[in-house]
Amino acid sequence: MKPKIEIFILVFIMLLGLFFSSYRVVREKALVIRDVEQNTQKVIPVPERKFVLSFIHSVQKTPVYEIFYIEDNNKLTLRETKYYSLGVGLPFNEVNSKFSNDEGEFDLKFTRDFDSIPIRVSPIPKHEINIGGKVYPLTVFVKPEDLMIISATDRWSIKNLWRKEQKDGRKLSESRG
Repeated sequence: MKPKIEIFILVFIMLLGLFFSSYRVVREKALVIRDVEQNTQKVIPVPERKFVLSFIHSVQKTPVYEIFYIEDNNKLTLRETKYYSLGVGLPFNEVNSKFSNDEGEFDLKFTRDFDSIPIRVSPIPKHEINIGGKVYPLTVFVKPEDLMIISATDRWSIKNLWRKEQKDGRKLSESRG
C-alpha cells in the first residue's frame, strides 16, 4: 500500500512542477468600474497600468483623451490630456504642466492624482475607456445618466508563460518575413 502513496506523491509533485514551469501566479493592476445605481461592479485587468478615458467635448465637438496610469498604491494619476481645439473647459496654460501644440493637436502633460474617478455617463459625448487597445463604451457598464466610479485594485491571476513566448516568437517571425 505504501508504494502506491509514494508513486501518487511523486506524480503529484511532477505535475505541480510541470504546472509551475508553464504558469505563474502574478499580481496585476486592474480597474474597478462600479455602477452606483445598480450596485454592481466589473473588474478589468490593466497589464500596462495605462488607460485612456475619452469623450467628445460638448462645446467644441472635438475628441478629448485623458491618459491615466495606475500607481503602486492604486492611485489613478492623470498625466496627459490630448485635444484638438481650444475652448471652454479645456486647459491651455503651463502652470505646473507642459503645454505643446503640434499642428493642432494640443498636449498638456502634468500630474494629478485621484483615489477614484466619478463619471455621470452620457451616450452623446461618446464616453469611452481604452485599455491596451480595447475600447469600451462606458454605456456597457452603466445606463446613460447613471453614475459610475472608477478605481484601481490589485488582482491575482495565473499567466501562461508559454503563450507569451509563442506570441513573441510569432511577432518576431512575422516581422522577418
